Amino acid sequence: MEQTSQRLGAQIGGQLYLAHRYARAAANRALREQQLELRHLGVLGCLADVGPLSQRALVDRLQLDKSSMVYIIDELERQGLAQRRKDERDRRSYAVHITPSGRKRLAEANDTADDVVNELLVPFSDAERRQLHELLARFIEHAAEQP
Repeated sequence: MEQTSQRLGAQIGGQLYLAHRYARAAANRALREQQLELRHLGVLGCLADVGPLSQRALVDRLQLDKSSMVYIIDELERQGLAQRRKDERDRRSYAVHITPSGRKRLAEANDTADDVVNELLVPFSDAERRQLHELLARFIEHAAEQP
């Protein structure tokens, strides 16, 4: 029984990996015309929800590596969607802020990403979509607690 559960765990891990790859690729294709990718939406969404954050805090919250975060924020700044400003609490560091243009583009891009994911979820009933959402939320919450 334990061996079967372990194999099932590995299969689920593979399925999560493939589901992520397919969903990410489809969303990024659709977002290309808005000059964004999902990773940009992750940063903009976090800033819109939480407010200004240091790059380090964004790295921790979004589980991205530091160099990727620098690249993403540089790109968002080039497009006028975010900006680094001196942190009001610690003048030695910078906080990343979402701009009004960033909020507008985020709303538009979220609509695009929502359409893409809804298309991928066509095989599921509304009840199955809610169940998938709940299961993934529990999975993420548990995974985030791991060392």
